[in-house]
Amino acid sequence: MILPRERCVELVSSGSELLDGRRLNTHARLLGGELERLGLRLVRDTTVPDDSAAMRETILSALQRVDLLFITGGLGPTSDDITREVVAEIASRKIVMHEPTREKNNEWLKRRNRTPNESFDRHALIVEGAAVLSNRAGLAPGERIELDGKTIVLLPGPPHELRAILDDHVIPWLRSCIGGDLPLCRSFRFCGTGESDIAMRLASAGFSEVGLEVAYCARPGDVELRLIASPSAREKFDQAIALVRKIFPSEIYSETAGEEIPLELVIGNLLREKKLTLATAESCTGGLIGHRITNVSGSSDYFRGGCVSYSNKIKIAQLGVAPETLAKFGAVSEAVAREMAEGVRRVFGADIGLSTTGIAGPTGGTAEKPVGLVFIAVADARGTVVREMRTGGEREYIKTVSAQSVFDLLRRRLCDLA
Repeated sequence: MILPRERCVELVSSGSELLDGRRLNTHARLLGGELERLGLRLVRDTTVPDDSAAMRETILSALQRVDLLFITGGLGPTSDDITREVVAEIASRKIVMHEPTREKNNEWLKRRNRTPNESFDRHALIVEGAAVLSNRAGLAPGERIELDGKTIVLLPGPPHELRAILDDHVIPWLRSCIGGDLPLCRSFRFCGTGESDIAMRLASAGFSEVGLEVAYCARPGDVELRLIASPSAREKFDQAIALVRKIFPSEIYSETAGEEIPLELVIGNLLREKKLTLATAESCTGGLIGHRITNVSGSSDYFRGGCVSYSNKIKIAQLGVAPETLAKFGAVSEAVAREMAEGVRRVFGADIGLSTTGIAGPTGGTAEKPVGLVFIAVADARGTVVREMRTGGEREYIKTVSAQSVFDLLRRRLCDLA
């Protein structure tokens, strides 16, 4: 494959479940991020139902615009999995059995004491002449099909299978096609600083976007600033990076060449590096913090455990929060957040304790303590720091921002920034 026209790529996401609300379509986000790091642009993602006419029309239309087309979904064993049949029709090719895949899948069945059947064998069907992309995470392989100077790549729909085939086959293949002509990319992640604030401070410091592609992406409690430049603009690119670091010496929690590093991984690396342990006391976040910490492989090195102290009785009995503190200040207060963080640190024998307590809504708020009022705290051998937050939004948003904010408070504490 030569580089596609203007480095543009399209995606067709197939599956009625992506259109009727049963399943969230994450394919474009996953594929688009990988392509951007290679200097390719995902310019269109079209989602189509499990309908052969709609799929055929969409594929033919895309092939008029681009030389590289990805199609996800519809490679399974059931009657609504029609992607390979539509592509075979467009290419005037047969559907054939790929015996190595069939044998691998039958071994998978044997290990589970299951018997193969005709429907199951459909996983191993491919378009005749396709390059088969083995699937270590599932049963249906990916396929790469060359057609009249264009390339069609078929990928399974489940995100973990899509990820595996991208990593094992597609990205290495694209890198070999592109060679060393890769763009320069730098991604900065911020917590607690909004898009408009970042843009304003950059402009005030004389930051120039000339010669750069600058992009922002905001999520609850998190903003990404991405800088992209051609290899010939290295000097301009390096100057821009240096200026961003200078303007935001404490707000940036990760800086990468484009890959995504979550804040909980940053925290984990700092804890491991400093040989410190952590325990968590959660009220309004309801276990979200513990969930995110334990999503990091190896977190048992530093995470002692946590207490979801949703009721006042548990705050008293398990964390040692004083009844009089609750009576005087209420559960959502600086004093209770402080005693929760100190209590969980003591009870779990950890170097650091952190806590969250707040009103996530939509009920429970008052004029004095509205929905979105949250207190976060971090306790260690040096003392305890507590922060008050007031944020709007839905319940899940408030929980997510609270978790992100207490992680950032912990990061700053570990880096002696708080």
